[in-house]
Amino acid sequence: MGIRDRLGLGKRTSDLLAVGQQGIKSPLSEGALTGVVFGDLFEGFDLAATLPLSRSQAIAVPVVSKARNLLVATISKFPLVALKGDAVLDSSRQPTFLYRTNTAVNPQTRMAWTIDDLIFHGCSVWYVERSGEAMDTGRRPILHAAWVPFDDWYIEDGTMFIDDTAVSDDDFILFDHVFEGLLTVGNRTLRGARDTEESWVGRARNPIPLINLRQTDDQLTETEVKALVDAWAKARMSKNGAIGSTPPSIEIQALGDVSTDLMVEGRNAVRTDIGSFLNIRASMLDGTAGVDSLTYTTNEGERNQFYEFDLPFWTLFIEARLSMDDVVPRGVRVRFDKYDLYNPPTATGTPTED
Repeated sequence: MGIRDRLGLGKRTSDLLAVGQQGIKSPLSEGALTGVVFGDLFEGFDLAATLPLSRSQAIAVPVVSKARNLLVATISKFPLVALKGDAVLDSSRQPTFLYRTNTAVNPQTRMAWTIDDLIFHGCSVWYVERSGEAMDTGRRPILHAAWVPFDDWYIEDGTMFIDDTAVSDDDFILFDHVFEGLLTVGNRTLRGARDTEESWVGRARNPIPLINLRQTDDQLTETEVKALVDAWAKARMSKNGAIGSTPPSIEIQALGDVSTDLMVEGRNAVRTDIGSFLNIRASMLDGTAGVDSLTYTTNEGERNQFYEFDLPFWTLFIEARLSMDDVVPRGVRVRFDKYDLYNPPTATGTPTED
């Protein structure tokens, strides 16, 4: 069921692979002949390694999930309010779509999925209903706004399609961030993160050093050698993988040292890189930054800098889009209400002396 169906405005079911949506296809899917031919022309070219990962693949990277959850949980808790000048409009003049919806999806969840789209794709869409007398901009006020899943909309020849149905400019709000989306700009880093995770998982399954089974004579055939190697590889992954037995004609050679760090430095570098893409300091992602010994930081200082320098990269452009004249009356602006952030509750009760 599409967003228009949920609002009672349409009967067409959304097609996740809607015709006209210029998405990336698997080189093994039908209609992807161009990719296959390209790979044939350039021998050794790995086409699959250059294609962007999907959101489901990217969110499986632990630090991506951490960063996404941090931004979503932080921003969606701030309510949206309308102001004129420096004064907040009274409740009777607040646009209703800022604090309520006509569906089971509450405004916080709507904002959470909007942030999610901006993180991974760099853009997001709300479908809106308008009602009442026209504003000074000529458009009627927005009564309700609903987040549209990323796969349910696309733009073709300058026209917006939602659930494969063309809609007018008055029926949607497009959030077009200056960030192109993590799936686009961070493809190499995401693939490196997945490779790093596979490497330390493999190290956990085979914690002993790389080994070589060296023949001291030619008694074993190639088939027997392969069987022996397969047996050793299987035995190393068992609970008693540190113990084994070899024929008299086989000498075990251990190559390298046993490392117990499980690639901590590489995994920390991934956290720093993902944080750089998403404008989040590494300390907020449980990572460490390369600082000299004379640099002194505190948890409170890192938190304040996150709210002061990191978070506006995401909130500023949402506020600016919702403040445009096609959304609210001219002269009105929309902001996230961060009162609770700068005015934490004070302790109550009977004071106690030291």
